[in-house]
Amino acid sequence: WGSCESFGVNSTDPNFQCGHLDVPMDYHDSSAGTARLAVIKYAATVPKKQGTIFFNPGGPGGSGIEAITLYGQILSQGLRGAFDLVTWDPRGVGHTFPGEVYCFNNTEQDAGFWKNTVVNYINETISERFDKQDLKELYSQDDPTERKFKDLTERCQNSPAGPYLKYLGTSSSIRDLVSLGDAIVGKGEPIDYWGVSYGTVLGFNFVNMFPERAGHVILDAVVDPTIWISYKANFDAAMMLHYSLIDTEKTYSGLTDGCAAAGRAGCKLIEFTGDNASGDDVKALLNYAHDVIELYRDGYEVPVAPGFLKRSLFNLLYLPMTWSENVNGFIYQFVALVLQASQAHNVTIHGGHKYNIPSGNITIDQSVLSSPNLTSYTGQAIAGADDFNDGSTTIRDIFDIIVKNTREITPTCNYTSYGWPVRSVERLPPFSPKQLRHPVLVIGNTADPITPFASAQKTANMLGDNAFLLEQLGFGHSTVAQASSCTLSVVKNYFANSTLPQGRSAQCPVDNTNLFPALNGTTTVARRSNLRRWW
Repeated sequence: WGSCESFGVNSTDPNFQCGHLDVPMDYHDSSAGTARLAVIKYAATVPKKQGTIFFNPGGPGGSGIEAITLYGQILSQGLRGAFDLVTWDPRGVGHTFPGEVYCFNNTEQDAGFWKNTVVNYINETISERFDKQDLKELYSQDDPTERKFKDLTERCQNSPAGPYLKYLGTSSSIRDLVSLGDAIVGKGEPIDYWGVSYGTVLGFNFVNMFPERAGHVILDAVVDPTIWISYKANFDAAMMLHYSLIDTEKTYSGLTDGCAAAGRAGCKLIEFTGDNASGDDVKALLNYAHDVIELYRDGYEVPVAPGFLKRSLFNLLYLPMTWSENVNGFIYQFVALVLQASQAHNVTIHGGHKYNIPSGNITIDQSVLSSPNLTSYTGQAIAGADDFNDGSTTIRDIFDIIVKNTREITPTCNYTSYGWPVRSVERLPPFSPKQLRHPVLVIGNTADPITPFASAQKTANMLGDNAFLLEQLGFGHSTVAQASSCTLSVVKNYFANSTLPQGRSAQCPVDNTNLFPALNGTTTVARRSNLRRWW
């Protein structure tokens, strides 16, 4: 362990320590060479530590170094400083070799690749329906879209990352976790692990592949393991969206209902709808703003892409503690700008809604309109490496699922994965029940926009007596989405004392259900301070 400066960690906190671990590129073929994992630790702060917890923040493609740099101190405080917290950049991520999968040479090529394509159309413009014109435009582009995805994957294969794509699968990351355990806690010793989102895929398959090494394991915000184990990247990426998004609208209703309940005192959008607005009224306002900006894409210069509002709202659903700050900040600014433009150009949208038009000069906070960065395709590479597809799925099949998702589940339906050609050198094995040292603690939120509670229930049922199911009664993605001293107590007792509540399941309320407090003249809500109150 040494300095973290080479990883870009600019912290004076001495508890951050970094290093590398060299591991086989292919655990079954020594001739393939060596991978180098970038590893970071937030060291225990008490004289006598209780152990080491390995952490994966999700993805696929999430950086452990970034995650622990942001939250290591807070997580450590929550666990009373009793554990070393260790994480790493998985293969294809950040400072690890093999590194990020970049398929374009510059941001201009990258940003322009999907321009004026049906993929851009799906991701930018669909609001709450596919009308006849939408469907005609979509299905007329099946052949060009298939060719576009083929072009993309060829670019990725011919990029500097190309020779290493077959070494990026989940199985390799699981073996890397075991190698880290060997190096840090000792060969053959139990490995304590906390995985979030895609990190639950890694954790579930870790206990399946290495049950003898599993110590205390938390699966937090659970991805449906049955889909991933038999993953078919072409078909199941779209089907995974179908099942992953079943609680998106429930979470979105939490945001809009909370805004409406707060009124003008806590949610500035009510200035536009008028008092006594319902959550559905707030949704109608946001849909109206989206539809206006979509019309503008063809006839007027607009400050943002049509899908900006949709993507921004979906991203907000992950962290309810930021709803007040952002809805009363750039979302308010965006809607105000659109309403002014709609009046100036006499734009008429279905529904005939009448909104209060703001006066004055409206500008959008430029910090939310960041310039495009080079896209990493590591997530697609890892998912594609795990693929079990038989090659029979067509892009038209994918379109069918996207239309079904948008009409029946949620209008939030982004899709940019099809036809990934490179498979991992090692595939995930089928699941079979194992005997474990401790029950796996499986946690899900009541309303999670991307990993529904049903996935946590299914995982707990698969694990049987080897699982304890905890439902956090709140919104957002994972247990850190809202503070719950109850959840924290369960987590602490599990890691520290190997104890869980009686029975096979429990529920934990969140500490604060008021997500749109009175503004009192300011819209600033400190993101980290909310976490500090929890941990």
